[in-house]
Amino acid sequence: MTEKRFDPRKLNKLNNPDRYKLLSPEYIISKAGLRNPSLIIDYGAGTGFYSIPFIERFNEVKVYAADISEIMVAWMQENLSAYENIIPMKMEDNKISLEDDFADFLFMINLHHELDNPVLALGECFRLLKKGAKIAVSDWKKTQMDFGPPLAIRLSPDDVKQQLLQAGFRNVEIYNEAEFNYLLVAVK
Repeated sequence: MTEKRFDPRKLNKLNNPDRYKLLSPEYIISKAGLRNPSLIIDYGAGTGFYSIPFIERFNEVKVYAADISEIMVAWMQENLSAYENIIPMKMEDNKISLEDDFADFLFMINLHHELDNPVLALGECFRLLKKGAKIAVSDWKKTQMDFGPPLAIRLSPDDVKQQLLQAGFRNVEIYNEAEFNYLLVAVK
């Protein structure tokens, strides 16, 4: 269902600093209770825009910025080369070529509504995380606004919570303080 997917030709929209005002990386870090992760996965990284603040915040962390789009991965390889600790990588639908129990943290920003099979994708996230590690999923609220994806393809945070539970996650917390996005944090 490619009509749900972000058009990579519009990738410059992903690099707008105003995105951090809508959903602050510090907000995600705070709600997830991150202390000192060494391996993070940015699932559906796009341009790696959200990967950057994580490597700037945590010394020594490596962020695997995975995306399904070859255009996005090529853009990251060309434009993020100054960030040695961001590793752009191509992923296939619901599959990242990394070993089981690999990461300390995984995050997904404004991607969930694009997933054709969310439970399968979240199952892959579960596989990639170490026991006790956390996932953070943020997406657009299911309310009418002048930007973001069509309302019809947005999910409620309760729907995403049920999908996380189906995939094996536990202790799912929902945060709705942001104006346009919700955030869910769960534990493997």
